[in-house]
Amino acid sequence: MPVTIDHFRYTVRTLALVCAPLAMPVWASGDLLNLPLEDLLKIEISSASRRLQQVQDVAAAVSVISREEIERSGARTLPEALRLAPGVEVARIGNNRWAVSIRGFNGRFAQKLLVLKDGRSIYSPLFSGVMWEAEDAILGDIERIEVIRGPSAAMWGSNAVNGVINIITRSADSTLGTELVASSATDEPAAITLRHGFALADGHVRLSVKSFDLRPAKTSSGTPGNDGWRADRIGLRGDWPASGGGRWILAGETYQSRADDRMDYSRYSRVPPLFEVEQSNTGSSLLLRRERPTAGGGQLDWQISADTAVIDLQSIIREERHTIAGELQQRQPIGDHDLLWGASYRFSDDQISLPNAGVIGATRFTRPERNWQLASVFAHDDYTLVPDRLHLSGGVRVDFDSWSGTQVQPDLRLTYTPDATTTWWTSLARAARTPSRLEQDVPFNFAAQAAVPPYQPAITTIRLPPAPDTLQAETVTSLEAGWRGRVNSRLSLDLSAFISDYRNLLTTISQPVQVISPSLVIVPLATINAASARTHGFELAADWQVSPDWRLQPSYARLYLSSPLPADPVAAAAQDLWQSRVARDRVSLRSSWTWGQGQQLDLWLKYTSALRNPQVPAYTTLDMRYAMRLGAQAELAIIGQNLLETRHAEFVSDYLPVEQTEIGRSLTVRATWRF
Repeated sequence: MPVTIDHFRYTVRTLALVCAPLAMPVWASGDLLNLPLEDLLKIEISSASRRLQQVQDVAAAVSVISREEIERSGARTLPEALRLAPGVEVARIGNNRWAVSIRGFNGRFAQKLLVLKDGRSIYSPLFSGVMWEAEDAILGDIERIEVIRGPSAAMWGSNAVNGVINIITRSADSTLGTELVASSATDEPAAITLRHGFALADGHVRLSVKSFDLRPAKTSSGTPGNDGWRADRIGLRGDWPASGGGRWILAGETYQSRADDRMDYSRYSRVPPLFEVEQSNTGSSLLLRRERPTAGGGQLDWQISADTAVIDLQSIIREERHTIAGELQQRQPIGDHDLLWGASYRFSDDQISLPNAGVIGATRFTRPERNWQLASVFAHDDYTLVPDRLHLSGGVRVDFDSWSGTQVQPDLRLTYTPDATTTWWTSLARAARTPSRLEQDVPFNFAAQAAVPPYQPAITTIRLPPAPDTLQAETVTSLEAGWRGRVNSRLSLDLSAFISDYRNLLTTISQPVQVISPSLVIVPLATINAASARTHGFELAADWQVSPDWRLQPSYARLYLSSPLPADPVAAAAQDLWQSRVARDRVSLRSSWTWGQGQQLDLWLKYTSALRNPQVPAYTTLDMRYAMRLGAQAELAIIGQNLLETRHAEFVSDYLPVEQTEIGRSLTVRATWRF
C-alpha cells in the first residue's frame, strides 16, 4: 500500500503519544527579554562575518531573533517569526502562501533574499527564491534567527542581494528531556510538537516532530477559500565532542506538506475561470559539520550536506531536485589581522515535467533535465586600525556559476566605537542574483479575449519564448551607514540607512506584433537584462526597559523604490509592479510584561502601509499572548492574532493568478509540558 500524507500524519501523532511517557525530568529556560541592555549589545552573531562577534561590533544592519522572542510572539510558522526583525517585509498571501523579502522586490518567490538553515542554503534554483510552505521549521528547536539587511554576498555568495536570514538551531545538549506542545485554534483544530533529547555515545541527540492542519481562509466576500495547509516535519540533531577539540554536528529533517489552492483564470479564454489544485511538497536533508579550533586562536570548519525535494502541483508542474553541497573555511588571527578564507561547491540536478501545464500557460520545458553547479572561493580580512576603536574589514567572493558565468562580489566595511556603548559603521558592497530555471527554460503561451478590428471578440496570443543562455546575473551596489548604542541605562537605539543601485535587472519586452487574421493576433515577448532600479530608506529600532518587569520594543522602517519606466508598455508594466508593491512604512511595537510566578503578557501592534498595484489597503493588526506557569513543568498560553478586524488582505500573488483570500482573526490555546 502506498504511503500517503495521511499515513505520515498518523505516524507523527502516534509517535508523539508513545514518546510522551518516556519523558525525563528537566526544565531549562532562559529569557533574553530580561537581560540588561548592556548585555543585549553583547549578544553574539555569526552570520555577518562567518565568525562569532558581538552585535555591537558588526558593520552591518543586523537583528537577532531569540527563541524567547519567538515563543512570546505567539508565532506558529517561520514566516510569522520573521516579522520580529525590523526591516523584514513579511506579507501573507493566504493561509499557506507567503511573500518575504528585505528592502523591496517582495513576492511569493522573492529573488533577492538568501535563506539558510544552520548555514545550509534553502534557496531553490527553480524559482530563485524560497518556497515557505515547504521550508517551515520546528520553532522550539530554533536557538536564534540572525537577519542581515543589505548585501552579504562577499560572505555568502550569489542571491544574498538584499539580505541574509540564517536560522540557527539549538544544540542537542541544551534540549535534554521531553517537551510536548499541543494547541488548538479557531483556524487550526490541532497542532502538536514533540521533542525528546537524550545522551548518546558521549554526546547528545534530539528528535523532534511537528504536525498541524490549518483551515482555509475566506475571500473578501466572506466565502470560503481553498488555501488549507496540512504539514508534518521530523527533525534530528546530534552534537558530539571531537578528539583534538571542537565538535561534530549531525542535523537532518524530513517533511511532507499539502497546500490547497484555487486558480482564477477568468481573464483567459483557454481554461475554466476557476479550478482547484493541490500542491504537494516532500523532502529530506542531512548535514554533517566539523568545527575544530586551531593553534593561535583560529578555527577550521567544514560541512557537507545533501537534500532532495519534490514539488508536485497536481500534474501541472512537477520538479524533483537533488542537491549536494560542501564548504570549507579557515579563520586565523595574525597580529592586527583576523583572516578568513574558504571555498564551497554546490551541485543541483533536477527533473521537471509539465504534463498539463497548458492551464497555467506554460507549453513545455526546453530542457526537462538540467544540472546547476556553483563553485566559490572567498577571502576576508578584519584589520584593527586602532585597538578597541577603529576596525576596517573587507573581502571578496568569486562565484563560478554554470548558468550565468563568473560573479565577483566584494565588500568594504568600517566600524568606529568611541566608547563601550556606541558604534558607528558604514559599508559598501556588491552582490549578484543569478537567473532561475524558470526564467531560462520555460516558454509561456497565454490566450485572452480581445477586441480588434472589426471590433468583434477575438483571441490574442502572448508568447514568451525561453530566455537565451546569455542571460546575465542581476547586480546591486549598496552604500549603508548606521549607529547603535545605549542612550542611557534603560534605552538603546539602532539606526541604519541605505541607498542601493540595481543593474541588469531582468524584464520582459514586446516584439513586433504578428497579425495572423482578424481573430488571431500574436504578441511575442522576450526576456532580457535591460532594467534598473534604485532603493533608499532607513530602519530604526529601540529597546526601552520601562521598569524591571516591562519592556517596550518599537521599530520603524521606511522604504522608497524607483525604476525608470521604458517606452515599451510591457516592460513598463512589469517594472511598475516593483514600485507599486512596496509598503513604504512598516511600524511595530512590542510590549513584554512579566510578573508574579511566571506570568507573561505580550502585546504586538503592527502597521503596514498600502500597496498601490494590485491595490492592498493599509492595515493595522494587534496580537496578544498571555501565559502562566502551571507548576514547574507546565505552561498554558492564550494567543490572539489579528484582533482589530475580522480579516484583511496583505498581498496579491504574483507568479500564479490564485484566488485572493484574506487573513482572519484567530484565537489559540496552547499547552506546554516539559519533563
